[in-house]
Amino acid sequence: MCTAINETNGLHLFGRTLDLEYSLGEEVVISPRRFEFDFLHEGKSYSHYAIIGTAHISGGVPLYYDAMNEKGLCAAALRFPALAQYREKVVGKRNLASFELISWILCNFDSAKAAREALCDVNITPESFSDALSSTPLHWIIGDRHGSFIIESVAEGLKIYDGDCGVLTNAPDFPTQCRLLEKHGDGGEPILGDLSSNSRFIRAVHAKSFTLPAEKKTAAISRFFHIMGTVNQPHGLFRADERQLRTVYTSCMDTERLVYYFTTYDCRKIRAVRMKNAHLDLDTLTSFPMRRKEWIHFLN
Repeated sequence: MCTAINETNGLHLFGRTLDLEYSLGEEVVISPRRFEFDFLHEGKSYSHYAIIGTAHISGGVPLYYDAMNEKGLCAAALRFPALAQYREKVVGKRNLASFELISWILCNFDSAKAAREALCDVNITPESFSDALSSTPLHWIIGDRHGSFIIESVAEGLKIYDGDCGVLTNAPDFPTQCRLLEKHGDGGEPILGDLSSNSRFIRAVHAKSFTLPAEKKTAAISRFFHIMGTVNQPHGLFRADERQLRTVYTSCMDTERLVYYFTTYDCRKIRAVRMKNAHLDLDTLTSFPMRRKEWIHFLN
């Protein structure tokens, strides 16, 4: 259960919450331009845009949950249970496993427009990364400073939707959530306070739309985290299939300065990793652990 936001009002910011019952030891990971990505069906990529984001590294491979590239294109994957349907390899299509999609998009494209055009030829396949990491039902939000779009691989095929509201949560599908939003926009329904996907979608859209703008960059980052705070999940307050969920981390990407900001459940201090301070022409990953222990600043 997660929420992602693409903010294009002034400074372009993109981020998400990751809501799970546990941490997989995720880290902030920089994949430089010459890091080798080996896609199951599409072969190896030795030269590409540099990427920064949160990932679980398995066997030397960064499995990104959300990330941006050096051109300011951003992507996030969110759980899409019961509705996501992937298909076996299709001849004549670009075939990408679900865990590869973020890396492939950010390696190859400098804008949401270019990525969207290329996705018309993509088929998302059902392979698991490993025996320990099975295929996950996902859908995706892709965004840049000009807007965002949503990717859903469902029974009818690969669907791509305009993401004008700049928000994505989990199931139901994106068109259904937009229809629910219209009812609330007309004042016909109250804004619910629970942590369900529908409620978080509506609450995030309203918070994004009506929270007062910030004039300075630091204030804009703070504003973004306050908006994300409207959908944060305290540990155990929401349960799904006997799982006690919590907001493991919250991210915010500044695509102008190429800075990746984050907080974690056990440490709400905003920390940051600057892509421009990394050596982007290397061929090895650089990773930064997400500190877990809360920092408390005593004033006396």
